Amino acid sequence: MTRVGTLARRLAGAALLALAVAAGAQNAELDRADWKEDAPPPPPSYSLSHLIEIEMPRGSTVKLGVDPATISLNLETGIVRYVVVARGTSAVNATYEGIRCATAEYRVYARQVQGGAWTPSTESEWKPMLGQSNVVVRHPLQLARGGMCNGTTVPQSVTEIVRALKTGNEVLYY
Repeated sequence: MTRVGTLARRLAGAALLALAVAAGAQNAELDRADWKEDAPPPPPSYSLSHLIEIEMPRGSTVKLGVDPATISLNLETGIVRYVVVARGTSAVNATYEGIRCATAEYRVYARQVQGGAWTPSTESEWKPMLGQSNVVVRHPLQLARGGMCNGTTVPQSVTEIVRALKTGNEVLYY
């Protein structure tokens, strides 16, 4: 191997190590005991015509989708927020939710039934994404794996999240 090739490999290895340390630092920072959530903005309006489908079990009569225009990202708190729309045979409902990649948790901020007014959720705590047995609440983990999370960190842009969700390539997440 040439000296230039060895140097190139060492530089590439150092760059990968620096990225891993930076990602670990972001995760440690967002998972600390004194972490505080920012005040969520009001639920954004959404469109049924641009939904990115969330895979549901075979035979499910409910279809879930996330409107990419509703996705917001807060790099300081490590929260990705979005609107999920559930469409059944006779109803269209929506939830405004958030995901914390660092802790594998999700939270529902508000619900909308049949296009009515948004109703704030009575549940204010973060819940684990792992171990959910109800089909309707498994979607946060699917979204995290689908691109809303980059491992235990958040992607650097909404554009990156939308691209990942549209391609359907799942990332390693918990």
